[in-house]
Amino acid sequence: LNTLLERNLVEEVGRREGPGRPILYGTTREFLRYFGLRDLTELPPLEDWASAPGAKKEEEKPCAPPSV
Repeated sequence: LNTLLERNLVEEVGRREGPGRPILYGTTREFLRYFGLRDLTELPPLEDWASAPGAKKEEEKPCAPPSV
């Protein structure tokens, strides 16, 4: 995330209401220019990313460290 911020590809757009008030980020015009997009509708659907090689399946869960 820090690299995206440094390269001006994303920017802080607000905070979500709720515990911890997490920061919300949005893409910038530089993001669109960098990836050759006119707007965000040109991005592939999220479902395409979920089926990409190397994508984690929903049922895969990270292994918990062994308890001591």
